[in-house]
Order: sequence, then structure tokens, then C-alpha cells
Amino acid sequence: MTSKVFTLLFATALIAAVPARAADTAATEPPCNDPRPDDADLRLGHVTGASRVAFLSEGPNCPGPAAACRSKFFAAPGEAVLLGASRPGYVCATGAGTGGWLPQDRVAAQPIDPAPPLAAWAGTWRLYDNEVVLTPAGDGIKAGGEAYWPAKNVMPANEGAFDGTAKPSGNRLHLQDDSGACTVELALAEPFLVVADNRECGGHNVSFTGIYTRRSGTR
Repeated sequence: MTSKVFTLLFATALIAAVPARAADTAATEPPCNDPRPDDADLRLGHVTGASRVAFLSEGPNCPGPAAACRSKFFAAPGEAVLLGASRPGYVCATGAGTGGWLPQDRVAAQPIDPAPPLAAWAGTWRLYDNEVVLTPAGDGIKAGGEAYWPAKNVMPANEGAFDGTAKPSGNRLHLQDDSGACTVELALAEPFLVVADNRECGGHNVSFTGIYTRRSGTR
């Protein structure tokens, strides 16, 4: 009798642990709208089909087909997106200024150029008021950036900046200021520039981290 009770309790505990472990796994995943330069799942893609598709939120039973999962943001047919992690039937996608989960069958993935030429980096890249300017210099890239919080035109705004020159390693660029306090990582995935810093490049809450797009006519 004792053996049967123990077996039943063990089986019950094991079953209960499965959803808990799944929840723990989901909790350790980075947010869908927060791709980073070192993300191993980073890919390019474009939206397929004849109609626009809603970005899906994350939460209980989401992403999924339920109306409650649909956000107010949409991706248009042919729109370029940056792809990240996948779940059964869905892929994490980030567009210009928004992101979320998209149905896997509405996205065509393609690889990122692993070794873009220096000229491909050139331009003024922007994310809201934040700006990163990249210029080929010899066999490297001269980079400079300005960032603001909460916004450039909200006074007094907290400000941040970085400046430096480095040689790309494939599609990655690592920059560090003279003091070593501010570090910035960039990954080129045209038409996007993925940026992440260590939050030591400016005032309170200032960060360069995010997905940038090139300002028209600056290449």
C-alpha cells in the first residue's frame, strides 16, 4: 500500500512539474520585441500573402489564433521584418517601430549577410530620437551616436553619446569608449541595424538599445 501511494504521489508531482518547467523556459526567453546583436536566432524575413497580418501578443494562450492575442499593430504584405525565436506555428518578428509574434506561414525567412561590405554600414540610422551615424574609415567603421530620455524635445532631457572606430567582424561591430565604461554592440541585418549597449553610455534611463532603420538618402 505504501509503495502504491508513493508511486501515485511521484507521478502526480512529475505531471505538475511539466507545465512549471514549460513556464520556466518561457520566462527565461528574451522578450519577443527585444532582439539583440548576439541573438543566435536572428534572421531576416518578409511578410507573405495578399493581406496585412496582425502582430500577436505574448501571454496566457498567446501567441495563438484567439482575437485576444491580436495587437493593434499590423505588418503589410512584402514588409521586411527581423526574425528571432520560434514557437510551434509562430515566429517572433520585429518591424520598423513595432513587433510581436506572426504566424509562421505568413513569413518567408532569409539569412543575414554574414560579411557585408563596409559600404553597407554607411548612413544615419535612427530609432525615434536616437541616432547612430556610421562611416567607412580605412578598413573599419567610424561610429558616433546620440541618445535621449525620455525624448529629445522634452526638457530637461537626459542625454547619452558614444564615438569610436572599429573593424567589423562579419556583420558585428564592437565599440568601447576610452574609459571602457560605455560599450556598444551592433549587428547589421539590412535594412535593420540591431544595437545594444551596457546602459553606461549616458544619463539616467538613456540607452541606445533597439532596432534602427537607415534614414533615406544617407547611404
